[in-house]
Amino acid sequence: MKKRLPKVVQAENVKKLLSKTNRKCPTGLRNYCMMLLMYRAGLRVSEVVDLQCNQIDWKAEQVRVIGKGDKERLIPLEPWVMDALESWKKIKPKSKYFFCTLEGNQLQRRYVNAMLERASKKAGIERVNPHALRHTCATEMLGDGLNIRDVQQVLGHAHLNTTMIYTHVNPVELRSKIRARKNP
Repeated sequence: MKKRLPKVVQAENVKKLLSKTNRKCPTGLRNYCMMLLMYRAGLRVSEVVDLQCNQIDWKAEQVRVIGKGDKERLIPLEPWVMDALESWKKIKPKSKYFFCTLEGNQLQRRYVNAMLERASKKAGIERVNPHALRHTCATEMLGDGLNIRDVQQVLGHAHLNTTMIYTHVNPVELRSKIRARKNP
């Protein structure tokens, strides 16, 4: 069985995706915040749609995620991500779910997939799915200097081997390093 590298969204395409989201309308702001949690905190689509209001610790700037197998993990969030979540919190309908429909009902995973497909088309980029944002989060964390154990904790992987797939070589970075080598 072939082992494939995880699909990662290039940084410029993530910027396009996020910038084409209309944060002036309630659903656009909500969708932007969902994308941020998948991209910056590595949440799975199921974790995003299941996220309840009481799982966000506003003072500690972190989110408590209930992942696969009912495993709980705490993920610190960047202040700018917290600011975006705060903006959605101020206008969201009353619901136990943090991300909900405008009527307060729980969102479905298929909605998030379809929303990302529409957003990708609007941004003029290759189709992005929720798991690609999670892969991108892990890859960027490693590139930003977090160690493999940190990334394992953020993603909620039980086994380090699962997280190791994100240590794949970035071909652009590798090419740059090879070309920068000194002549003997």
